[in-house]
Amino acid sequence: MPREREANASFLFLGRLVAMSVSNSIRGSRLIIPLFLWLCANAALAVDEIGPLPEKYEESADWVLSLTSKPMNDYLKFPKSPVSPLTNVEVSYKVRNSEGAWGKTRSYETLWYHYGKPKGLRRHEKLQLGEDTHGVIRIKRSGDTSLQMKALTNAVLRLLPDVYLQNATLNVAMYPRDLCDQADMELSTMRFYRVKKTTGDIQTLTLHVVSDTEGFDRYYYYSAVRKGQVLE
Repeated sequence: MPREREANASFLFLGRLVAMSVSNSIRGSRLIIPLFLWLCANAALAVDEIGPLPEKYEESADWVLSLTSKPMNDYLKFPKSPVSPLTNVEVSYKVRNSEGAWGKTRSYETLWYHYGKPKGLRRHEKLQLGEDTHGVIRIKRSGDTSLQMKALTNAVLRLLPDVYLQNATLNVAMYPRDLCDQADMELSTMRFYRVKKTTGDIQTLTLHVVSDTEGFDRYYYYSAVRKGQVLE
């Protein structure tokens, strides 16, 4: 952890220098901001181990993708900055080996968001879940996670194609219990609804959302409805 704090302090200082250098040139920030995000992603960061899941999901999971968020309010902060404040979302994962034991936690990718909109991504390694496997995407509480729910929920949905391209299956997306209602609201803004019936031409993708403790268990359906309407 001292190494992580040292890296964070160094890049906070670099961010202030960048802000000073481009505060009078927004055009220049188009070049400097991607470079700065790349440098941040390559900083020496400690990867926290992913802990056990609730018992009913632990036994059936072959892999776990874990999401943590962190506000970066002072990074790239200058007048008319197009990306400040930033939210950092770290995605790590672990996979069971052939003997059924969990492997070590690995860093998959880093994403940056500005008010819930993606602004950058750095992939650290290729995702290797294995074909015909099942797993969980878990949102981990870190600080005031409720303020970063739009970014976290967007990151969950962005991971779905990565999972399906592995010919793997997502069992559930798991949120802290007290944040599930907020997740419900954010999902609806991204066209994931609790739908009973639909009319018209519809393409459907199912997302099963649960809480890390008892009390929330719902299915959501992605709706791309044309010539019709959603009936809830």
